Parts: sequence; structure tokens; C-alpha cells
Amino acid sequence: MEQNNKIVPANKSAVMIRREMVKIPAVLGALEPVERAVFLASTDKTIAEFSGAELSAELDRTLTWIAKDIGYKATDVADKQYLVIRTAEILRRYYPQLTLKDFRMAFEMSLTGELDEFLPKGRDGQPDRNHYQQFNAEYVCKILNAYKGRRGWVMKKAREAMPKAPDTPDAETQRYYRNRTKLDCINAFLHFKYRGYLPALSPIGEMLCYEQLAAVGLADEIVVTPAEQKQILQKVISDFARRGNMGDVARLKAQGTAAPELGHGSFVLARRKALKRTFEWMVAQEIQITEHIKLSNGNQ
Repeated sequence: MEQNNKIVPANKSAVMIRREMVKIPAVLGALEPVERAVFLASTDKTIAEFSGAELSAELDRTLTWIAKDIGYKATDVADKQYLVIRTAEILRRYYPQLTLKDFRMAFEMSLTGELDEFLPKGRDGQPDRNHYQQFNAEYVCKILNAYKGRRGWVMKKAREAMPKAPDTPDAETQRYYRNRTKLDCINAFLHFKYRGYLPALSPIGEMLCYEQLAAVGLADEIVVTPAEQKQILQKVISDFARRGNMGDVARLKAQGTAAPELGHGSFVLARRKALKRTFEWMVAQEIQITEHIKLSNGNQ
């Protein structure tokens, strides 16, 4: 199925499509750290995929931590049991396509102010994120509805970042873009050769240049090192900490370099370093780049 000239898999549920979208670097690369966490949460096991017993067991643990975060104190065991059962009913009936990670993210983001734009306003005009010691259906729905609004914007941004369906340009247009890509790579190398540092290239520009070099045997396969993974991990942790998202900070520290949102950033960093090393080697070997990367004329 094709929608708005974007590549969209056919005959698949929304969550299945998102699980495939998360594998596309351009999608995660277009999202800010919090947005990326929301998108990743949306690809987890949905409420509808849980059995009743599984959902209740997970909620029993989840609600304990949420209650501590928001400062709510259950009066007794019966109160806690009612909260678990009632929340499970609400989730299964009204929010079956959300995930438990969505559920946890919703309350975390309500505390950090990330949902303020979507929360109802009080008499003072300020967003109402309080529970008033009433962890009930009204409070749960208030937070989840605000989260769904914020989540909807993230999904829209992710869909817009999907690669467009390929066109079929004529031969002259194809030749023009091939030559422009080659010329950009040639100019990047000459800039490095005579000025000693990489020019400002976009991640896509770096990718296209590296592909040109690899195609003529001047660049090797990119290998992401543990040091590069750790560097990206610290950067993302700092981004979350600066935004006050301490739940994500704790999660990333626990997952370490295995966290799924680090893969794209680590690869981009590794590619940039590999491009610089390749240019350094070419300069040292006095490689003439135009002897390897050649512009094509109308007959090629």
C-alpha cells in the first residue's frame, strides 16, 4: 500500500508497520531523544497482545513505581487491587493499541512537563497534571489522552521521515544527480586535502561520499567500535538528563550500548571517523581522486 508517496508495507497493522519503520535509520534519525523513546515504546507488545492475567501482573509492578513517582499512596491492599483491576479494564477497553511502555512513558512525561501542551487547563490557565490523591479512572484517562496527543505528533513526524517511493527519472536526470554526488565527494576531499579538516557535510552527504569511495575501492567496510558506542551512549544520556527524563537515563545506564536507539548514532559517528581516516590515507598516498571518481558525460 502506498500513502502520500511514502513507502508503507501493505496488509499490516499499525504496530507491525512501526516495528519495521524502527529499522530505518532515517526515521530514528529524524526524532529527538524523547520522541525516539516514544516511538520505540510504540513498537513494544501492545495491551491487546497481553492476556488478562499477564496484564494484571505487569500492572501490579508498574503501578507501584508510578505511584511512587507521582506521590500517590494507596490506603490498603484492597485499594491497590482495585486500582490494578480497574486500570486493566480501562486499558483493554479504550487503549488496546498502546503498550505498557507507552503507559509508563505517559506518567513519566506528565511529570517532566512533556505533556503540558495536551493536558486540560485549570482555572489558573496552567496544565492540570495533578491526581489530587485520586488515582482513579478519570486521572488515568487524563494522562493517557494527553500522551496520545503527544504520541500522535511523534508518529506523524516518523511517517514524514520515511523514504519516499522511488521515482523513475530519465537518463539525463540520473546522470545529473550521479555527477553532483561525485562532485560533492571530490570537493569534500579537496577541502580536506588543502585545509586539513572535513567540510560541513550532512549525514546523508557523508553517506553518499563514503559510498562513492567504497565503490572505487578507496574505502573499507565501516566497523562500529565499542568506544564509539560508549560516546553516543553518553551523549544520549546527557540529552535525557538535560530534559529531566531520569527514567530514560536509568534505562540507558542499565541497557548500556545495547540500547536500540544508539545504533544509528553510533554508525553515523563511525562513518564520519572512517571518512576522515580514508581522506588522511589518500592524502598520504598522494591519491588523485579524479582518477578514481570520474564525472560521466552524455555517452556514459
